[in-house]
Amino acid sequence: MERRQVAWVETVDERDAAGNVAAAYARVAGPDGRVENLYKAMSLTPAVIGPADDHYRALLHDPSSPLAPWLSELLATYVAILCGSRYARVNHGRNFAVCFGDHKQSERILEALTQGKLETAGLEADALEALAFTRKLSLAPQTVCREDVERLRAAGFDDTAVSYIAQIAASFAYWARITLALGIVLDEGIEPTGSAS
Repeated sequence: MERRQVAWVETVDERDAAGNVAAAYARVAGPDGRVENLYKAMSLTPAVIGPADDHYRALLHDPSSPLAPWLSELLATYVAILCGSRYARVNHGRNFAVCFGDHKQSERILEALTQGKLETAGLEADALEALAFTRKLSLAPQTVCREDVERLRAAGFDDTAVSYIAQIAASFAYWARITLALGIVLDEGIEPTGSAS
């Protein structure tokens, strides 16, 4: 059976994994034993896979996060849109839609972000401020200043929430750039939600 290419670099399939790669895959595999293409593309550096997944889960899936799960996923998706990563945009756009709970409205929000029209997204002021901060950190990180943090505080975010917002934006710049740099293709069976960037 011919194997589908999942990235521009050499990858190790789950069926061929051994040693450190097999151990890393066991740590990140889904319930069906499948490993996402993202992690297959990192198979030549298996020591990175587990810590990278832990970092991602700590930011987006830690129940102690002060951010609503839909907002965390929306910020991650917005970084993917800004960076032009279809892989991250589709995956996290789907997660955002599930967490948000209103499929049609989530599509409208993602479309507004894709078109660069935050003001038409129909979101509350606090979410818009978090998105504006995320945009600035993603596209012009050298211009971020104390006043940007003060605006987040004024929008109602405490310093823990500010830290989460900054870390999600920074972390997803990494993920988006990895998907672009290695040419990682979407996993089979994943369909886009809303407009693809």
